[in-house]
Amino acid sequence: MSTAAGVFSETSLVNIQAKMDAIWADSIKKQDYVANVEPVLSIVKNQTATFGGLLTGTKDRTVDIGWVNACDIEDEACSVCAIDGTELSTNIKTVELETCRESSFKVEDGIFHTNLFDAQEVIAKGFLAASKALDEFWAATLVAFLNTNKGVNIVTDGKGNVSGTDTYILPAFWDAGLMAYFARVAARNQFMNPFMISGNNLYEQVWNANYERGQAGDESKTMKFGSMPINFDLFNVDAVNSPDLVTYLLHKGSVAFTTKNYYGDSVTKYRDQDRWSIPSYNIPGVRYDVHYTDSCESEGNYDFMTHQFKLKTLGDFFLNPVGCTETRTGILTFVCGEVPEE
Repeated sequence: MSTAAGVFSETSLVNIQAKMDAIWADSIKKQDYVANVEPVLSIVKNQTATFGGLLTGTKDRTVDIGWVNACDIEDEACSVCAIDGTELSTNIKTVELETCRESSFKVEDGIFHTNLFDAQEVIAKGFLAASKALDEFWAATLVAFLNTNKGVNIVTDGKGNVSGTDTYILPAFWDAGLMAYFARVAARNQFMNPFMISGNNLYEQVWNANYERGQAGDESKTMKFGSMPINFDLFNVDAVNSPDLVTYLLHKGSVAFTTKNYYGDSVTKYRDQDRWSIPSYNIPGVRYDVHYTDSCESEGNYDFMTHQFKLKTLGDFFLNPVGCTETRTGILTFVCGEVPEE
């Protein structure tokens, strides 16, 4: 490690990154750093938005985001020869990234004097732990975003009882047969390629169906649950919505997620700090900016260098602005239980 304040060698950086990769490749060691980010992964997989202005090195907080708008296409009486129609819009607009979060740790040289610890491996584990904390922050933020932007379910008959922007379903209905209702709701609300994000709702039913395959009468359960992607998050969905147990039904492309990092994977000197970025090991495409400095601290008659690291993320979730109607946001929420009394 360097002993001059604010100097971090490229060699140290390469070695630490290699140790992070090695830890992640070890199925046992990586368990401490695997984040609960299933809802974010499902959004990234299903987003259709295009982002621009994400170039590394730009200091502004803005990005360009665009969705194709085909809402105004209608049928009309036939015409002879003339070809015309509604112009499709990409709805590109510049938006500002407003959500910023950081996670920090520090390491003192003194602990390495006994040779019980490898400095670079300790720092590598610090990076993985700090990155995991930011990954899980984005997962919890997504659930809050879904709640803020939920739309109105137009299907008012059947197993669901619509109340405002929530649809309540009695506990007895939460089984494989409920997938037919969700399919009808998706179709009536004009959701294309729908998918679900759920907490504890349906988790045990799906688990049992998967492990009871082949037994008489159970194959159909697996087929019903397999009719629509269900992404389970047992850590954020129910925690954010407590005490309610909530399941989300989403239209493909209704939500988009992006982050922006200012620094690349090599060290950049910034005043008395060194800065670069590292990848998230849990969320593909996300990189976190690293701010590093060190300082001299004394303990008795000994001087030790303290290495200080901060991981920083800047990003946001965005709602597709072309949902075609004001109440059709592409996000519906379903709560296990009865409609609460007013």
